[in-house]
Amino acid sequence: MTELISIASTEGFSIDADASVSDAMACMLSNGNGVVVLLEKRKPVGIVTESLLLAHIEKMDFNAPVIIFSKKPVITAHQTRPVESAFDIVVTNNIRRLVLVDDEGNYCGVVLQDTLFNFLEEDVYKIDLRVADLIRSDSKVITIDQSASLYDAILLMKQKKIGSVIVTNSQYQGIGILTEKDILSAGYRHIDLVAPVTQMMSSPVLSIDEQSAITDVIDLMRQKHVRRLLVVDAQGEMRTLLTNRDIFQHIKGNVARMLEIKLRHAKEIMDLLPEAIIEIFDTPSHQVIHWMNRHAHMLFGEKCIDMHPSKLIGKESWELLYTELQEKEILESALIDIGEKSFEFSGTLSQNIHNRYIKLIAKDVSKHEATKKMLQAEIDDEIQLRRENEYLMMQQARMASMGETVGYIAHQWRQPLAQLGGVLMNLESAYSFGELEEVYMQKKIAQGNEMIKYMSQTIDDFRSFFLPDQKQETFDIVSSIEQSIQIVSASLNYCHIDIKTEMKRGLFFVKGYPNEFAQAILNLINNARDALSKVSSNRKYISIVLKKENEMISILICDNGGGIDPKLLPDIFEPYVTGKQESGGTGVGLYITRLIIEQKMQGKIEAYNTEEGACFEIKF
Repeated sequence: MTELISIASTEGFSIDADASVSDAMACMLSNGNGVVVLLEKRKPVGIVTESLLLAHIEKMDFNAPVIIFSKKPVITAHQTRPVESAFDIVVTNNIRRLVLVDDEGNYCGVVLQDTLFNFLEEDVYKIDLRVADLIRSDSKVITIDQSASLYDAILLMKQKKIGSVIVTNSQYQGIGILTEKDILSAGYRHIDLVAPVTQMMSSPVLSIDEQSAITDVIDLMRQKHVRRLLVVDAQGEMRTLLTNRDIFQHIKGNVARMLEIKLRHAKEIMDLLPEAIIEIFDTPSHQVIHWMNRHAHMLFGEKCIDMHPSKLIGKESWELLYTELQEKEILESALIDIGEKSFEFSGTLSQNIHNRYIKLIAKDVSKHEATKKMLQAEIDDEIQLRRENEYLMMQQARMASMGETVGYIAHQWRQPLAQLGGVLMNLESAYSFGELEEVYMQKKIAQGNEMIKYMSQTIDDFRSFFLPDQKQETFDIVSSIEQSIQIVSASLNYCHIDIKTEMKRGLFFVKGYPNEFAQAILNLINNARDALSKVSSNRKYISIVLKKENEMISILICDNGGGIDPKLLPDIFEPYVTGKQESGGTGVGLYITRLIIEQKMQGKIEAYNTEEGACFEIKF
């Protein structure tokens, strides 16, 4: 095996990374290959070519650090890799030089594309291939008149994105060739760019007939040490420039074939692998399985050869795999069920001059998938159980809420019932004393009807308050909080608890479920009321404050009821955690409140103690 280091150029291709543009030009012109590798502590950190410098030649600062022109990553290979491996690296990355490194990543040398020509084996290029096979039918040669200046040539090369141009005379005959290297040399020698192109061009131009064999072209390039040849047709008319890079690109498939010949025992090795390997011959109109390793035969049977892949893995699955391979030329971890088994497919699409091949690796993951499905079923069962538990908690909370509601209605009805009783007593007394006049009776009946209407309205208010919302809507937070306060106001008055608020309608809006949000607020007010009912202070209050900073809305609900037991505080929102066991507390109110705020409305709620009592903060 010939190692890359044995054909590398090890001297004259590298300079320090802090060198100037002038130093880099001198190095390029000295090695004659238009490239320099930048080193920092012996490691390659950049590469600069003549084309990179040419783009800035008009306003070039020759004292500037050359590393500022190194934009692309350095393509490297280990110095001991075989020469054959360099062909694919050079062609795949579209480069003309390959930088070699050692085990520590230190620079060892450069392998040039020109040098690789000498190691092309006969099986690669000695085929029935002519120049006409390599050039496009619409190819055109880019020319410039001999009277043009170097500056004109620079503009043309930039416009056409080419590295050389043919110089022609008045009869449109090629008299010379001007390359990036020639212009860079002019810049380094401080030749004025208004000088004619003839001053720096190489002459004469080497030309070949478009019917010439590629073998003759390669021999001519080797003999004359050139990288470019002018292609002419049978009439001597210029067709295009042919470079050694063009030849490399075209014979890439033959290089792959050469490597395949050298690795002719690879399929024997693949037979020993534990994964199933399938090779598929691919044309634009048809695909067929042409080889399978031993493990694939064991899994899928002996009758798959010469069969369309869709018959093995299914039409829909094959179309998905084939589409991804065409788009990305690589396939990773595609899960496909075949019969009762599950397989993970990976693969590549490769191509040479005439053929395309798909290589697939199938890994049997049936046990893994079965385990995954079993775990997923357990997760689904757990989620379902949790939903059922949450539903039971909601039902429990709803039953508790119904009890609270009866209490609220009792408080709301106490005064109107007393007034209604008074009206009836007045009517009875007036009747007993014979003083019941029609006007007086109508007046009292009207008062009674007002009381009944008020009590009926109370029922409607409570029913709409506890009716669950069906869909999200944007609502005013203040309006919902006021609704909650109205529901519990009679109960708070009975307990001599003041409500202090700092909020204003029209400023605080959020998207969610207004009735459920109001119930969450009601739960917090009820908790504060229960705490305050145990306090003997004459000054009992609940404060509700709304603030807005940038896009964040904060709702603070605080009381002076002494606070939450510090032992319960970390778990206060967990189900069945309560500090009201003696009064029959269930511990689901705050849990339901957190579900409403955090899961249904994507907010955040937290609880903490102040010097006077408990404080709950909600953020949207």
